[in-house]
Amino acid sequence: MNKVYFTSLESDFAKALAKLFRENGFEITTETGINIEYFIDTTDYTAEGDDKAVGEGLSSEAGEESFRKNVCEPLDKLDSCFYYMCGKKRICFLSSRDSSISLSPKTRGFGHNMAKAALHNILTITKNGLIERGFTFRLFDPLTGEYPPELAAKSAYVYFTRDRYFDNDADKTREDERNLLLRDAKGREIPW
Repeated sequence: MNKVYFTSLESDFAKALAKLFRENGFEITTETGINIEYFIDTTDYTAEGDDKAVGEGLSSEAGEESFRKNVCEPLDKLDSCFYYMCGKKRICFLSSRDSSISLSPKTRGFGHNMAKAALHNILTITKNGLIERGFTFRLFDPLTGEYPPELAAKSAYVYFTRDRYFDNDADKTREDERNLLLRDAKGREIPW
């Protein structure tokens, strides 16, 4: 039986998503082991003190902690899973539209948002090196706090498990397998 590796099963979203995978015949794990088909990072950490806006004294410590928790630790977990991945070899990370340079409505939480933006860039570089070896990538915004976790999990399940997605059948350069896209729970592509 192929496995779905979750970095954490603490949030309501992660629990609902794990339930959907389980109902569809997958084994759920938070431990590295053989036959991992999906790697799903559900980290969405906000450091204490990361609630200030520009001009209010942004905390570099909160930014560093957010980077460590949202980027370094999940990437370490991904690194430990590479050897064991098979099948779809799908790598999925939660993110947020708030990490978008052009779309974020937030004026606070810069440590979290910058960490997620950095993650996008690191994953783009990683994808470029791994796509020819059969790995595929997904970024997903569950719209935490705005959208029910169960509905967001259903959207994530569909997005994570489908083989290919085209924004426009006439423009195949937009396929998700070649471009690292961020989609939200409503299926919209978020520019980052």
